[in-house]
Amino acid sequence: MYNDYMKTPSQAESEDSHDAERRKAENRKAAARYRERNRAKVNQRMRDWRDANREKSREHARNWRNRKLANGSPEEVAAIRAAESAKTKRNNDRCRDEVFEAYGGYKCNCCEETERMFLSIDHVNNDGAEERKSGKYSGSGTAFYTWLRKNNFPFGYQVLCMNCQIGKHKNGGVCPHQQKA
Repeated sequence: MYNDYMKTPSQAESEDSHDAERRKAENRKAAARYRERNRAKVNQRMRDWRDANREKSREHARNWRNRKLANGSPEEVAAIRAAESAKTKRNNDRCRDEVFEAYGGYKCNCCEETERMFLSIDHVNNDGAEERKSGKYSGSGTAFYTWLRKNNFPFGYQVLCMNCQIGKHKNGGVCPHQQKA
């Protein structure tokens, strides 16, 4: 009869490590089942943790991304970059939509043009250059829309089409449509 006390230390250690691995695998399966059954609760707990540990969470995400980019195959790297690009586009589009809704929707305040590609946010007081130079926000486009959202959509901005913006600029601050009326 072969008992535990008759095993060499390496035999006992190898059996212990095998049992430990088996227990770890069982625990992983049990944890996966729990997460599946309690998805909403687990997701909320993770959101709460990320909110409470924002910098640690961002550092972890950066490290994960950098590891994936450094060690991934060209196809995996391309897939990561495509997913990041799509996410950035979705976030930028959502920000733009929020800004335009806050300033009256996708409709020119002057001529009522509704083609989204022609519309932009105009500085009512014609002070956009001074604002950009003052450093309130960096650049234009998405950076400007993000600044507007972070500052709770301040007064002094409106939706205009590019024709009205250029006409207003060249006509001393008044759109030609306004002069006709």
